[in-house]
Amino acid sequence: MADNEIKTNAEIYREQRKARLAKAAKKKSSPKRDKAVRIIVKTLCIVIVAALVLFGAARVLTNVFCVPQKTLTVATYDGKKINAAEYNYYYMTLYNRMASTAQQYDQYYGSGYGAMLTGFDYSKDPAEQEYKSDDAPEGVKTWADYFKAMASTSAFFYQSVYADATSDEAKSAGFTYSEEDMNKEINSTLDSLKEYAKNNDFSLNNYISRVCGEGLNEKSYTALLERDYIVGQYLTWYQDNEGDKLSKDEVTAYYNEHKSDFDRVSARIFTVSYAEKSSTDTSDDPTYTHDEAKARANEFLSKITDENSFKTLAQQYAPDSKKSSYSDDSATLLSNQKKSAVSVTEVADWLFDDARKVGDKTVIDSEDNETVYIVYFTVAAHPDTSDAGVSVRHILFQAATEDDDGNALSTEKINENLATAKKNAEAALEEWKKGDATEDSFAALAKEKTEDTGSKENGGLYEDINVDSSYVTEFKDWALDPARKPGDTEIVKTSYGYHVMYFVSATGEEKWQSDVRSTISSDTYTKYVEGLYDSIEKDVKDNTTLINYFSKRTQSVISSSKS
Repeated sequence: MADNEIKTNAEIYREQRKARLAKAAKKKSSPKRDKAVRIIVKTLCIVIVAALVLFGAARVLTNVFCVPQKTLTVATYDGKKINAAEYNYYYMTLYNRMASTAQQYDQYYGSGYGAMLTGFDYSKDPAEQEYKSDDAPEGVKTWADYFKAMASTSAFFYQSVYADATSDEAKSAGFTYSEEDMNKEINSTLDSLKEYAKNNDFSLNNYISRVCGEGLNEKSYTALLERDYIVGQYLTWYQDNEGDKLSKDEVTAYYNEHKSDFDRVSARIFTVSYAEKSSTDTSDDPTYTHDEAKARANEFLSKITDENSFKTLAQQYAPDSKKSSYSDDSATLLSNQKKSAVSVTEVADWLFDDARKVGDKTVIDSEDNETVYIVYFTVAAHPDTSDAGVSVRHILFQAATEDDDGNALSTEKINENLATAKKNAEAALEEWKKGDATEDSFAALAKEKTEDTGSKENGGLYEDINVDSSYVTEFKDWALDPARKPGDTEIVKTSYGYHVMYFVSATGEEKWQSDVRSTISSDTYTKYVEGLYDSIEKDVKDNTTLINYFSKRTQSVISSSKS
């Protein structure tokens, strides 16, 4: 139903430091997302051994364990120490996390985007890839150098956060975690490892050592997984708690000092490009020089009298290949957007200028984008007073528009499917009304009848829906209707089919207030994580000889899988 976001956790914080800092100002961590990343890491961990076996590299790894690696201290920091096995674990984890991030980009955007966006190509040997970053640690030239340099820092980061998480202060502040959930996740990981170890003729301990960090066994690996789980839970709680403990007065005071970060505006925008036509553009649309584009934009501007005239002019000035799209009212609409959501800096600055008033119009020339923007201001800057997040349940009856092969169905068949879906939705609502007509009975009915696999197991429940959520429009509009009350039901038609809706609750807090809390908590979280990493990097004492030795051995495992 909704687009999911992918979010890195603290373990790869330094890998994409600048990007994380930008994202942290906007978003909060999600336990579900953190869990998804951990699952990917587990999967990659398992995949590596298959590659090793496939390429005959397993024999390279048989000559190990001459020294108990848990007895060798490779680095110290603030009275803490890490052994060789722990160092190896975090080296492999850093590599796996970086590979998983690049792989996710490839899967989402297309092949090659992972390497382009992260600078890391998971198909190649890290030792043969240059590491490019303005804040690269001293001496780091390749990605292998980076993993080598950051493994001990990452280990101490987890040690330090774990100490905070298990402190009396954290307990008093309300931090808790589910041991049952932790054990389920760890047991699932171990079960997968056992199966792969068996299939590849390894003992479990030998398999764990080769894949997840030389010197580890089931006991030590489990201990690290437990620590990592608790750290992940604590970091999520820490960020959330920083926002939750703010008073309303503190929220309001911060908002008044940073209004432009939270207020929203609406406007109409039309563009005239003077960029060269791409080789794939086969239209007969005209091209404009820079001067021609500015002249055309100023001509458009001179004819604007009100918002309706803007929409009419947009249809007139649109190139032939795009005229039909401008018949849609939303084609030129920038609706209820924060400054951070406006991608063109010059446009954003004009829209959020304190002097701006409804009816203002202008032409903005962005040479970086090779585009001239005609902008008409329609709604003044204001805080978003909609609810910060509502919860609903739904029962979906789909109406197929394509056959099993992806071919479009006839209009007649689509209408038939819609009629069937509507009939089923009406029958389900009537069945619920004749029963207990409670939220629990609705949830039970959703588990039985809904065709939305994403919410079936939790009784059709979707939470934290707000104006920025990416749900289908009709679904979101119903959920966010200010008149909505707990227990409200209705049948809503969307592009998916027909939904039997049930309104659960609203937070009672306005969206701008929630955004302020999120921003403050993210800033505090960032300072905590950043400060800790900086302290560790500054004061960690590495045993260079041992780190050189063990990083070389771990890198050989990765290199072998790429040969």
